[in-house]
Amino acid sequence: MVDLEGALIVARVTDSLPEERKVIGRLSRARDLTQGFLIEALAARGLGELVPSHGEILMALYMNPAMTMQDIAKYVARTKPTVTVLVDKLLALGYVSKKRSPDDGRIFQVSLTAKGKRLLMELGEISEAIHSKIDNILSTNEKQQLNKLLAKLVDQW
Repeated sequence: MVDLEGALIVARVTDSLPEERKVIGRLSRARDLTQGFLIEALAARGLGELVPSHGEILMALYMNPAMTMQDIAKYVARTKPTVTVLVDKLLALGYVSKKRSPDDGRIFQVSLTAKGKRLLMELGEISEAIHSKIDNILSTNEKQQLNKLLAKLVDQW
């Protein structure tokens, strides 16, 4: 059951904040909106078993054809256990393969399969759709400015 009274209190408190104190709330809301858009787009294509984080991993593997779990974790800025769960799902769905490293048998290398490469084409279309949505809201200058500010926030966190 939704606590409407609590939600109203939070809304009133948020509304009364000065603009510079609304950054976290707006970042959270923007993330929710983009995640929701991506999840709906995946489901509409019959890919409801995937989440946006899978796309990050697939793109990492496209850019780097064979990666260890640790390398993937660094690339997508997630913990190794989180990446393991995500990769295991991609493996079960046939989008990636896992082979022991020829240099060190304790390490597995993950690569895209042909099915994974085809999926990237569909994910590219979804990416274009979300960028189009943003393009309809923000000018090129505003996107550059926002990107610069977000990069600063992330880099200096």
